[in-house]
Amino acid sequence: MLLALLACTAPAVDDSAAEAVPDLGYLKGTAPLAPVSSGECPTFEAGEEKVDLVSHGLDRSVKLLLPPGGAAGKPVVFVWHPLGGTANYMINLLDLRGYAEVADAVVVVVSASGAYEYEWAFAGDGADNDDLVLYDDLRTCLYEQLDIDLGRVSSIGFSAGALWTSFLSLHRGDTLSAILPFSGGTDPIIPYETPAAPFPALLNYGGADDLYGGGLVDFQETTLNFATSLTEDGHFTVVCNHERGHSVPPEGRDMMDLWLTAHVYGEPSPFLQDISGFPDYCSVFATGG
Repeated sequence: MLLALLACTAPAVDDSAAEAVPDLGYLKGTAPLAPVSSGECPTFEAGEEKVDLVSHGLDRSVKLLLPPGGAAGKPVVFVWHPLGGTANYMINLLDLRGYAEVADAVVVVVSASGAYEYEWAFAGDGADNDDLVLYDDLRTCLYEQLDIDLGRVSSIGFSAGALWTSFLSLHRGDTLSAILPFSGGTDPIIPYETPAAPFPALLNYGGADDLYGGGLVDFQETTLNFATSLTEDGHFTVVCNHERGHSVPPEGRDMMDLWLTAHVYGEPSPFLQDISGFPDYCSVFATGG
């Protein structure tokens, strides 16, 4: 029932005009690149952060933060904002311009379409899901135009954006090298489905007070349910309970620096034996633990 609250109906779109693209997923063992829904990629220009595009029939925009040395061969981090938030909110919250430079990574900060009450399209895993199509479009266009590293594509978000990162990982797990949701998760908000491929997950939540809407969403519950399901499916999962309620902890940026670009699709996590660099409230999750 809650899932129904998190989505609304978007207009049907004719995708027949979309042009096919080569199947290049084999380059990194990841899923093939999807055809661009509009048939045409936007132009990514150096020095221009805001990128407007048409995806699945909707006008969309992202902030594209490029590292000083250019994007070729670089990792990509997708960032999703919370309910009522903006791309600029996430940029300022986590100093993402600084992160792009220090991590030598491409950062894509996505703006919601405005078509959904809770920002992102949490229902439906197929071609009718506007935000999944947008992700597919951006992944394809970033590779075609900027030659990004398909083996190092990760996702983070906060609150609704973290729920979306969780949803994205279920339905595009074969494109992601790592995820880092701050107050995200799955059941009972998002039904868990086994992802197409394993990925390492660093799941943050703020203890028993990590709530939204007077308890409509209990992020402790959704995070621990997600951790349990991922662990049972063989994903390396680290859980961090920062006990600060519904917030991104002050150490959030440090976690990004450590976690995201360290992982490569299909390769074991470098933290399997040692997570000592992370806050002491983080631990490797074990089912029932």
